[in-house]
Amino acid sequence: MKHLSLPSPATSRIPTLRCLLCLGLLLLLVPLAAEAQRKKVGVVLSGGGAKGVAHIGVLQVLEKAGIPVDVIVGTSMGSIVGGLYAIGYSADQLDSLVRVQDWMFLLSDKVNRYDLPFGEKEQDGKYLLSLPFDRGKKRPSGFISGQNVYNLFSDLTVGYHDSLDFLQLPIPFACVAADLFHREEIVMTSGNLVQAMRASMAIPGVFTPVRTDNRVLVDGGILNNFPTDVARRLGAEIVIGVDVQADLMKEDKLASVSGVIPQIINLLCMNKHEENVQLADLVIRPDVKGYSAASFSARSIDSLLARGKVAALQQWSGIMQVKELIGKPERPGREMPQAPRPDKIPIRNIIIRGLSPREEEWVRRKMRIEENSVITLHDIHREIATLYGTKAFAAVNYRLLGTVPRDLELTLQSNPMSTLNVGFRFDTEDMAALLFNTTLNNRGLRGSQLALTGRLSKNPYVKLEYSLENTFLRGFNLAYLFRYNDVNYYRKGRKTNNVTYRYYMGELGLSSLYLRNFKFKVGLRYEYFDYNSLLFSNEDEVMSVRPEGFFSYYGVAELDTYDRRFYPTRGISLQAAYSLYTDNLATYDGGSPFSALSIRFRPVLSLSDRLKMLPSAYGRVLIGHDPAYSYLNQLGGTEFGRYNAQQMPFAGINRVEVFENAVIVGRLQLRQRMGRKHYLSLTGNYALQDDNFFDLFGRKGIWGGGIGYSRDSMLGPVDLIFSFSDWSEKVEFYFNLGFYF
Repeated sequence: MKHLSLPSPATSRIPTLRCLLCLGLLLLLVPLAAEAQRKKVGVVLSGGGAKGVAHIGVLQVLEKAGIPVDVIVGTSMGSIVGGLYAIGYSADQLDSLVRVQDWMFLLSDKVNRYDLPFGEKEQDGKYLLSLPFDRGKKRPSGFISGQNVYNLFSDLTVGYHDSLDFLQLPIPFACVAADLFHREEIVMTSGNLVQAMRASMAIPGVFTPVRTDNRVLVDGGILNNFPTDVARRLGAEIVIGVDVQADLMKEDKLASVSGVIPQIINLLCMNKHEENVQLADLVIRPDVKGYSAASFSARSIDSLLARGKVAALQQWSGIMQVKELIGKPERPGREMPQAPRPDKIPIRNIIIRGLSPREEEWVRRKMRIEENSVITLHDIHREIATLYGTKAFAAVNYRLLGTVPRDLELTLQSNPMSTLNVGFRFDTEDMAALLFNTTLNNRGLRGSQLALTGRLSKNPYVKLEYSLENTFLRGFNLAYLFRYNDVNYYRKGRKTNNVTYRYYMGELGLSSLYLRNFKFKVGLRYEYFDYNSLLFSNEDEVMSVRPEGFFSYYGVAELDTYDRRFYPTRGISLQAAYSLYTDNLATYDGGSPFSALSIRFRPVLSLSDRLKMLPSAYGRVLIGHDPAYSYLNQLGGTEFGRYNAQQMPFAGINRVEVFENAVIVGRLQLRQRMGRKHYLSLTGNYALQDDNFFDLFGRKGIWGGGIGYSRDSMLGPVDLIFSFSDWSEKVEFYFNLGFYF
């Protein structure tokens, strides 16, 4: 009998293992082969300013359709969307980002008022127009430096601040700029990612160019606004383009400057446009009619995002056809890395560039960020805002370099520029008034500043100021003021006197401390009131007024955390001041000097997003016998110090009235915001006055109130106020247009 010989167990496992290995290898190679068969996809995003927001809506639909992205190329706004998408931001994340941004703030060089040094807070909200100049040197080549935009990009790209190969990003990326000096298109595929995106969006004449490697880089749209050719050169076999380039306008739309300028921009962006359209396999054109490059309002953003989605969905069949051309999808499990969202940032070293050693030492001493510490992006923003808000720098930018713990690099660009400032105001008291100011800076952090200010109005003045400053601490300052005053004085709403006089003031600030939200100052002041001799009378007394000069020692402390000078939504304003008056540095009129103490407190309380309550308390007390007429308390009007430093506002008394030696006022205002820039207000106030402070609360008070409409306009506040008080016993009307000064 023939026996069949069977293999032993050990030898039988060998072919089985071989089979399994071959099968496993085959299973691995199949998806790789499938992926190799898939064509490389490039997405191209055109420039278009705000219209480029529509790119995000298109990307959302492409993600839904399962379209892979192997390379992304952009110009201008397309480079911003593309760069962020390349490092891991999903289309939904980008959607959320653009909705929450304050675009008007980002597209300016403003600093949040809260972060301004106090010296700059005092100048905030005075001028309608500020023109920089540099005493014969070149002016900046753009209205906007891009400070806020640059630092937003830095926030969004933490972890990608080092010099990079953009083609090695999670999605390979390239963006297009134009070199003004060499007059050529620049395709950026490596370097500083933030700088590349900023250069690509630098619209000539609007944003300052980016200068690097002997190149002057501006918006790439002027040479290649739809860079499908770049995507092809980077190996894209299938190109999907999103084009938000506006069509050229008809002849009838070119009758004004507002029509001609956009047409010029569109013409520049048409370079190579038609050729590059032909290089795309699919072109998606969102309907952006009615929108411009500057349409960054919340409503416009919402609409443009939606229009991007609609445009892509309308071409859904075309997207599916392209998907078939692409080939089999990638193997499951491939995921994009998450976009960087650091809450805490460990840092090792702080590197400061662009300053002299002396300036760097001073900056390091004042910084509240320390080396070898853990910080947040808020900490970085606080330091940047404080430095940039001094106006000593044209730019303050940051990078976080290396791996954790990172090095914090601050790059500061000096700004010795001086400014010419113009203010305008029209109201029912002074009628028209113009304010002119020129400020000459010689800074370098520790420098000097010379300012000349003049007002043309019924009550004109000229003021010359000189100060040595080091951003926060001012050693001393000198000031001279000449003012001509023509003031009508009233008593219970009836005109009693018209006083005209020349006022001369010289001031020496002996020691001044200026911090971000706090100011403390002491000094010596000389004031001369050149009156025509007159008799001033009220119900109780007759007072002789004569030309007279005073030396005074003063001190003032002030805290200001308002987020806005006009129509603040949060913060407090607190001021306390004391002055001691003499006529010879020691006595007054042969006797003891007299003094004045004033205080005012004005917080903002938020009842809702739109409704604010503004309680306030203020007052002034004269101390000593027979204080001079020039310093008597005054009440009336809408603002402090309109005609004289001691003037306090009161709703229901529009004109200046002289009151007794001690005056305190309690005030409450409710302000409702209507829309974005319109306000309705209801104000009530109550005042007590007496010759003696300690007898104030036994006197009958004065009440008044008013209702008003205001608008925050480009020309400054617009105020329309009706008021009444039991003091004047008549309805008062006040209108103002323009900034207060």
